[in-house]
Amino acid sequence: MKAETRSAHNGLQLAQTQVYHLLDDQLILILRSWGSSDYNQKFVDEVTHYISSAQADLEVTTPFDYHEGLTSLANRTRVSLLLAHDLFYKNDNKSEYSVGFEAMVLFTAKNEVAWSSVGRFALHKINGSSVSHILQTGTDLDSETLLPVQLLGVERDMDLMSGSIAMTEESKLVISSTYNCDIAINPEQDVQAPVSVLGNGSYWFALVTAG
Repeated sequence: MKAETRSAHNGLQLAQTQVYHLLDDQLILILRSWGSSDYNQKFVDEVTHYISSAQADLEVTTPFDYHEGLTSLANRTRVSLLLAHDLFYKNDNKSEYSVGFEAMVLFTAKNEVAWSSVGRFALHKINGSSVSHILQTGTDLDSETLLPVQLLGVERDMDLMSGSIAMTEESKLVISSTYNCDIAINPEQDVQAPVSVLGNGSYWFALVTAG
């Protein structure tokens, strides 16, 4: 998978969003740290270690059970974020707040893309001329101020969303975060650049393709 990103800030600014292409581009980790970005590599290492070990069929012991309603691949993305959450909650943020993360993990195998997400992210799938709305969280806070919706590693409990998507070589994914503006997706208007921004808020988005 490959991700091309675009962002702009008008007024309040989103925390910086980093995109990591990992495991020979099978894994994309989107990470937005609220605090020092010095912690990012520790987060990346925790997620990558678990997913690569699970994918290699190595025996990996975790305190988290698989959910029956999710595919094996989706469960791996889910557990990887739970492990990262546990690591920061019990160590770096144990005594005082050091850093929190919004994060989305996408992992692909064969024709499946599994995903897990915490924070202000929307996810759409483009297949030909059709657009499927899969996930959207965070914009309900926009009448107040630009705040993180949920943070990994800060509080004991968090809202973690997971799922999986059937993908072909022609399919595309749009992952976005917006504040006081909207993302419009129109593949019929421009196949190569199907995303436009409505309004003058702050936004970040990534167009993810299979190749």
